[in-house]
Amino acid sequence: MPVHSQPATGAFVADTGNGTTRLGRVSRSQAGSIYLRPPGGGAEWTASPEDLRAPTEDEWSSIRILTTPVRPALVLSADHGLRPRPEPVPDCTPCAYLVQWFDRYMGTGPEHDESAAVDCVVEIRNHPHDPPKMRIEAP
Repeated sequence: MPVHSQPATGAFVADTGNGTTRLGRVSRSQAGSIYLRPPGGGAEWTASPEDLRAPTEDEWSSIRILTTPVRPALVLSADHGLRPRPEPVPDCTPCAYLVQWFDRYMGTGPEHDESAAVDCVVEIRNHPHDPPKMRIEAP
């Protein structure tokens, strides 16, 4: 099942040149060569149009696996939800803001950053209060 014409940009094809079969997505064509990238991304290579064919069903299965983004069914924190939400000192504006930032960082989405969330916990713990939030006793 050879490709009868130049494949469209974005189309998946099988490159049978050089005695191997490589799956690729057409990124562009120029001067009689087709430029391909592996499904899911990677280094571009060139292929001759006569070496291209449509992918088989098994190859389509591989393409679907390699191009499907991995999305966790349930987002858990690295500590498996054991990190308690910090408690701000009452009437302390900096602590209240730090808790809001903690919630933002521990939430889902582009701002999810557990390291920054831990930084908020440390700042709340080390923030000067009267009496102090944490005391280290001498041994």
